[in-house]
Amino acid sequence: MGPLEVIFGIIVIFIMLVALARGYPKELGNTVIILATIFVLSFLEARIISLFGRVVGGDGQATNLLLSTLFELGFVSAVFASYAGITFDFPGRPLSAPTGPLLTLAIGLLNGYLIAGTLWYYQDRFQYPTQLLGLIQLPLTVTGQSLVAVLPQNLFESPVYWMIPVAVLIILRVRG
Repeated sequence: MGPLEVIFGIIVIFIMLVALARGYPKELGNTVIILATIFVLSFLEARIISLFGRVVGGDGQATNLLLSTLFELGFVSAVFASYAGITFDFPGRPLSAPTGPLLTLAIGLLNGYLIAGTLWYYQDRFQYPTQLLGLIQLPLTVTGQSLVAVLPQNLFESPVYWMIPVAVLIILRVRG
């Protein structure tokens, strides 16, 4: 594994451990916020890049570093707020072992994938600008190149598809 895959894996494992401590009812609430944030950023991506280009100008790696940092900080801020703030949790009694913990790990895996995958997506989208800082080593390994194809925003071209699971989760939450 190359360094980027290791960082991706560490983030996923960390989020899974946090999920295990919190339980799946609270993690599903974070999933809603993560998916909604991905939707908003995907929906506004072209507009933000265009506006940034007109205001700042430039077309080089420094501009890409600023853009990737802008998107990643926005995403991380929303994720942090969803974990630190009042949680949109789902009602009911948690399932007993082994079903409950396995469900929690699965949702933690999904959230970890969405978080780490989105951060990686913005690095890929802007040609890995953090290599200027020595944080990423290119070229990607074969595994890394394969994983780029399955990053969250690469799976669905239209941001509308990110709202379908949000709608389903909100309906489940309202129905109790």
